[in-house]
Amino acid sequence: MKYNEILDEIYRLREEHARECGYDIHKMFEQLREGTERLKAEGWQVVSPAPREKETACALREEPPQKKQGQEP
Repeated sequence: MKYNEILDEIYRLREEHARECGYDIHKMFEQLREGTERLKAEGWQVVSPAPREKETACALREEPPQKKQGQEP
């Protein structure tokens, strides 16, 4: 895989943040929420990602789907 310096920086910052929080996920997310609120207070527009579409339940079928005629196994 090619070296990607942007991803490398993201991984480094993520590790640094986790280390600062003692690898406590609750503390990490609390800091992220506080940072988001600080940005809002500074006038930044903070948006949520678009809602995801419902996933299909194909993986939950009890029986495999029927093959159509002419399809190979």
